[in-house]
Amino acid sequence: ARLGDTAMAVMECDAMDIDATRATSAEASRGKARALAQGAGHSNSSSYTAASARESLTATATDAMDATTTTTTTTSKYRASQTLEEHVNKKINAAKRRTRSELSVSGGDWCKRGYAYDGETTDVRHLKHLSAIERVSVKDITREEFVERFEKTRTPCVITDAMDGWSCYDESSPRYWSVDNLTRRFRDVKFKVGSDDDGYAVRLKMKHIQRYLNDPVHTRDDSPMYAFDGNVFDREATKELLDDFSIPDWFKEDLFQYVGHKRRPPYRWIVFGPPRSGSSVHIDPLATSAWNALISGRKRWALYPPGTMDKPTIKPRGIGLDGESITWFNVMYPRTVTEEWKSKGLPPPIDVIQHPGEIMFVPDGWWHAVLNLDHTMAVTQNFSTTARFDAVWRITHRARPKMSLKWLAKLRVVRPDLAAVADAQPRRSELSAGEKTSSTSSSSEGSSDTE
Repeated sequence: ARLGDTAMAVMECDAMDIDATRATSAEASRGKARALAQGAGHSNSSSYTAASARESLTATATDAMDATTTTTTTTSKYRASQTLEEHVNKKINAAKRRTRSELSVSGGDWCKRGYAYDGETTDVRHLKHLSAIERVSVKDITREEFVERFEKTRTPCVITDAMDGWSCYDESSPRYWSVDNLTRRFRDVKFKVGSDDDGYAVRLKMKHIQRYLNDPVHTRDDSPMYAFDGNVFDREATKELLDDFSIPDWFKEDLFQYVGHKRRPPYRWIVFGPPRSGSSVHIDPLATSAWNALISGRKRWALYPPGTMDKPTIKPRGIGLDGESITWFNVMYPRTVTEEWKSKGLPPPIDVIQHPGEIMFVPDGWWHAVLNLDHTMAVTQNFSTTARFDAVWRITHRARPKMSLKWLAKLRVVRPDLAAVADAQPRRSELSAGEKTSSTSSSSEGSSDTE
């Protein structure tokens, strides 16, 4: 009977990828095995082949017959967990190498700057421009007032009281978006954590991301990997996440929906990561605006008004920015609050500390950078509306000509008023001369994976 219980415990641990080091006794492992046998079915893990599972079972059975003490069983499991730990670290390090090929994992390049030990990188007490942002409640102004005051004037703001009723924001709900809950729901599902040098997505299983975010070595990374995935809302295994939140009433108009779901640019993401991760300075693509709903943790934002500077000014080459949010905030941001910066006629930043339950509204054309001060979880979406359609059309027509023609054909049917606006826009004009057609990401140039 003891041999049978021990074998079952080992099989369950292999199948579920449970970290066996936490099972400090054979009795605890037998209890887990009985509970699992009564409740859930078996789930084969990709971390092990069937052959390796049989080998593990055989080795453990031999140990159990040769010794009757729980110490022998625990030691056997400890050795198996070391193999699992090495396997997980191999996956994590491979993802690191792909996302940042210029950094040596074994050589310590990921933590060479020591940002994890520098409290100033996440200290926001020195910020001087926090009062420049307005906070508005959905309970106090109407959708029409919001359009007039913020959308049409391209004025950023922080929105409150708009996430009530979201299960992903309700800590008492089993659908609350925490790393542990996402791991429970989507253990073997891969989430995007970056892009490689050729622009291809780099993905990790959720159980490996959980390990990465809690590992004492990986948590020392200067600029940690950041889960930023939009495909989760379309994939069969994870599209249930759409049921965990609702688009705020102020942002339900979405003109790009008429392009067609498969043809439209990426526009909606789940975003989560540790302190010091984030998005380097950029402008959102195709003149879209964005809303970013924060579920947990704090985000630091720095925003600069449209048309006041170009990319070489706000993100110059040759000063080691490397596309990292944390490096931009440490190297470039301080320059933007100096007298020299001001003497050139350049505006100071609008500083924002976003808290859980708040939605950041970023209008089109604003340069902005985002730094996670804590472990954060958020959902964000880019959108276009009637209020700013003229700018969206001008840029989309230049940047995505084929898509824009199909879009226009659909608008002639569903929104002839906007089709008339599009027809009236000159292909080139003083108005569109300085408009940007793409954005810059913290992971790769021209990527849309930015906040």
